[in-house]
Amino acid sequence: MKYEYMKESEQMLQYFQFPKFLLKLRISQTAKFLYMILYDRARISRKNSWIDKYGNVYLIFPIEELSAQIGKCKSSVKTALKELDDVGLLVRRSGGFSKPNHLYVKIPSDEIGLQLVENKAVEKMVATESEKQPSSGRKNGCAGVGNVAPSKVTEKYKRNKYHEVNYCYGEGESL
Repeated sequence: MKYEYMKESEQMLQYFQFPKFLLKLRISQTAKFLYMILYDRARISRKNSWIDKYGNVYLIFPIEELSAQIGKCKSSVKTALKELDDVGLLVRRSGGFSKPNHLYVKIPSDEIGLQLVENKAVEKMVATESEKQPSSGRKNGCAGVGNVAPSKVTEKYKRNKYHEVNYCYGEGESL
């Protein structure tokens, strides 16, 4: 693959949204990445009106496709799905006889800054953010992410010893 320098007139790359609350959870990186993929697919499902009789958005994403998309084996995907299930971020329900399961991606109801946004409001926010100029002064800070869950192998040998990770950033920079 060939890479080029970013230019002023660069078009936006396609990207996934990574919810900040995931940084605080003690789940594997694979589970966090999988949640990000499922959340993106759930947003598409909402657009396509994949809504059950209770008004909840669901999606269908076979394990084989998930495995191929994130580049992990099926057993890793199943383990990550179980992790998401265990922390309450995912609900899997049967789609019916010989039909694929319905996956329900859940979001935290008490998350600060969680709000209902319509499409026009999102476009307005994006336009406003792109017009903002960075401040001349820089404020530095460190965001404590908390404990990061180690792999199961590490956990087996080092019971309850987690490594704290701190990310330092300047104003206007993203992590």
